[in-house]
Amino acid sequence: MKKKPLRRFLYAFQSLFWISLLIATICGVRMTPAYADSRDAVVTEEDGQKNLLVIPFPIYTPETRAAMTLTGMYHFRDSDAGRPAMLMAFLAYSQQNQFRLAANGRSWLADERLHVSGGVGFSDWPDKFYGIGVDNTEDDEEKYTLRDLSLRFALQHRITQHWKAGGGLHFRRWDISDTVAGGLLETGAIPGAEGGYVFGIGPVATCDSRDDVFFPRGGGYVRLSAKFFPDVLSDYRFRRFRADFRQYLPVGDYGVMALRQYTSLVRGDTPFMYLSKIGDMGESSIGRGYYSGLFRGRDLGAVQAEYRTRIWGRVGGALFAEAAVIGHDLFRGDDLSVKPSGGAGLRYRIGGRETVNLRLDVAVGKDSTGVYFNILESF
Repeated sequence: MKKKPLRRFLYAFQSLFWISLLIATICGVRMTPAYADSRDAVVTEEDGQKNLLVIPFPIYTPETRAAMTLTGMYHFRDSDAGRPAMLMAFLAYSQQNQFRLAANGRSWLADERLHVSGGVGFSDWPDKFYGIGVDNTEDDEEKYTLRDLSLRFALQHRITQHWKAGGGLHFRRWDISDTVAGGLLETGAIPGAEGGYVFGIGPVATCDSRDDVFFPRGGGYVRLSAKFFPDVLSDYRFRRFRADFRQYLPVGDYGVMALRQYTSLVRGDTPFMYLSKIGDMGESSIGRGYYSGLFRGRDLGAVQAEYRTRIWGRVGGALFAEAAVIGHDLFRGDDLSVKPSGGAGLRYRIGGRETVNLRLDVAVGKDSTGVYFNILESF
């Protein structure tokens, strides 16, 4: 990535930060005192169980550059003791002419014995491909456009107070265009470069003891999943395994130490967009400070630590450090590389009953820097 002066970064995104708050205020988004107990928060419905946020605001990431988004979040509870259900719709258009429209949600059914979650999305997304490996550089860049339609769904049954288990499915169809003549993608040398579709199914188990879904200050979260993509249902036959462990430790009256360990393993004839990768884009959000997809491999193991606290009023701050090991085989030690990063950020709390943060992070990786302005915490 090309380096730019830090002062220029901070000036530009401080402006974006305050512009987004002004837009949110004009649009009538309900605010609550920062980092207050969610049980004492002001809500938008008379019964105190429902909250609707409609937030138009700019974001920035190294992958999108400046982008304007429109996010609608509707979260509600059936009772004071119940966990919140959420529906979310998202529309984005970026300076890179990237477009995405998505919707997802989660809820409890049958007296909170069944948990259902899912999402659907469409994107027309110009992007960069650097190859597969751990030593890629900017000189390896190939531009391309990905157009895809995706669907995911999971149904889990409650086993204990915190554990639930079940199964999930994933479907995706995509096309690749606007590739570089003579490049790896144009010649079809990389799996997935010729487009296609995949359909995967597999088990999933989750343990969630967090005291708050959006801004936890205690408890933990575990998600274990496997997806199998058979050739009878897909153009590519491969397997994907993921393990996500998170712990949240309260520090003082307002602070929290968030810890995370994440592992991703893939095997088989894997399309390049399903390989493990580093970058704060997509489901994993690993490796702030690196361009998403600059490094791709079969296996990824990462640890993250982030301290979050209130600074003043609705404003909070964060300090974070991360280290990721990516390469061909974590267990055999084949072709592995360590990618460290760290940084600091600001938070601004919006929302009603639930805590929802806007975040501005500046991250520094090995020979790279990234600025991120987005909604919700990284993990």
